[in-house]
Amino acid sequence: MRFDYKNFHIDCTARHDEDGSFYAHARITSAPNEYTPNLEVHDSGDLDSFANEWDALHCARAWAIEWCDEALA
Repeated sequence: MRFDYKNFHIDCTARHDEDGSFYAHARITSAPNEYTPNLEVHDSGDLDSFANEWDALHCARAWAIEWCDEALA
């Protein structure tokens, strides 16, 4: 699931593990601008595990939006 939120590009994924669980993950990228001259990337790492892909993606999306809001505060 890829989408833009405010001035961030967010890529949410659900890694399927051999135990059957889906692990939520988000990568947040902000493009260079007048305040940050370099491309910045923030990886969440595995956030939590879920029984299905949709729940993992939803968790990653919610986490990424919250992270972006805090980064801009």
